[in-house]
Amino acid sequence: METPLCERCTADLRPVALMAGNALYVEAAGAYDGRLREAVLALKRGERAYLDPLARLVAARLPGAVELVPAVTTRRRANGRGFDQARELAERAARITGASVADVLVKHGGPQRGGGRADRLAARGRFALRADAMLPGEAILIDDVMTTGATLRDAAATLALAGVVVAGAVVVAHAPRETSAAGRESHEA
Repeated sequence: METPLCERCTADLRPVALMAGNALYVEAAGAYDGRLREAVLALKRGERAYLDPLARLVAARLPGAVELVPAVTTRRRANGRGFDQARELAERAARITGASVADVLVKHGGPQRGGGRADRLAARGRFALRADAMLPGEAILIDDVMTTGATLRDAAATLALAGVVVAGAVVVAHAPRETSAAGRESHEA
């Protein structure tokens, strides 16, 4: 099955370096629009064909063999989709780069869909550590889309409280503030 993310289609993506609350350095493979947006939305609908092309975009932003921590979605959302997109992206990017995955986070609570910017930024405590977690000393967070940075910030805070140094995050796409409310609502984990 061909996806709209062939190498030629992604050649014009412009990677973006961003900051998410508390000076968390984030790299995005591109803006959340066009074919990249279509691919992320398809992924969120459970279309696995987009995992490898998107993982290649994530892998290209990684500094090498590092510990990757997926900013997982809730179990309910992952079960409905058939997989957790952040976990799958992290595992596939790790295979490409030689990195390893520390699947140590659990997310609880409802989706951010429909919440305004202020509500998203105010959200705290949505992540916990897995009971059997083997924590890395240093890690990079992996997620599909960054809108406000609240999810990444919350995941990073959970890891930091446990003593993990969060060196940054890599996401497939960044949704700029100009994105319409309808566009933001459709891509939250």
